[in-house]
Amino acid sequence: MLSHILRPPFYSTTSFLTFKYFKQKNLTSVKLKPISHTILHSPFSSYPEQQLKGWRKHASQFRSKPASYIISFAALHELTAIVPIPIIYIFLSTTGIEIPFPQQVLDEGNKFINRVVVYYGYSPFENGSRKLLNLATSYAIVKALMPVRIAACVMMTPWTAEKVIGPITSLFKRIVGRK
Repeated sequence: MLSHILRPPFYSTTSFLTFKYFKQKNLTSVKLKPISHTILHSPFSSYPEQQLKGWRKHASQFRSKPASYIISFAALHELTAIVPIPIIYIFLSTTGIEIPFPQQVLDEGNKFINRVVVYYGYSPFENGSRKLLNLATSYAIVKALMPVRIAACVMMTPWTAEKVIGPITSLFKRIVGRK
């Protein structure tokens, strides 16, 4: 079939099919405009990375290195979950802030935990100790701050992927490539 010879190179397939339809209907006087290059391709691919601004720049970088971005987000997410727990616990312990909690329930919880702690060979907690309550409160505060943590991780991910994970990955590739 000779249709690929008749097809103008700058028309899309849809335009070519429309062109064939007009030719079959003998409507050759109709002028078709070529479809723009930016409509046919993604808005990120036709611009150099330096021209992209805002989230489009990060989306373009994510497309080129998705593993670095996923690893950096996961590492940041875990760091923002683990690091605040001891900080909040130390703050609650040193300031003496007392969380309102029934003393009877606290004593029963300490009794149960003391059995587990003694079973594993550690020394039991004192009666009326608020250590476990402060630890549980620290954990609850970190969990309650989950939306803030995720937003912070999303904001820090591009920098971490480019400045931390990227150099580690290239160093690893160089080391593995030498062998």
